Amino acid sequence: MKKQLSLVIGTVVLAGGLLISANPSVAQEAGASGQPRPGFFSILGSILLTPLQLVSKTVTCVGTQVTAAVPYVATFGVEGAYDGGTNGRDIGETARRSCTGSWIVRPSQVAQDYGE
Repeated sequence: MKKQLSLVIGTVVLAGGLLISANPSVAQEAGASGQPRPGFFSILGSILLTPLQLVSKTVTCVGTQVTAAVPYVATFGVEGAYDGGTNGRDIGETARRSCTGSWIVRPSQVAQDYGE
């Protein structure tokens, strides 16, 4: 049952990616911005690289949050170089930034980075 469910989910994700790239409005936006329109291999790269990106971002985000918790609390009231603020604010901002940014590798990013 799990194998069939995995196959169905994988098929849906692949079909969704192909349908999104076939959408004319998306193609017009990509053409208007001057960036190359992602092709099949860019979409395939996006599908293959997104799970790696999700794992990497999750490990980085959780690891930074856990690692920063103790110094954040311990140095919150200590004067620091963070715009006249405290070291705790600086540590908190660093931990927050580790969870921001793109969690998904888009086909346009693959096309731009690796060409197609």
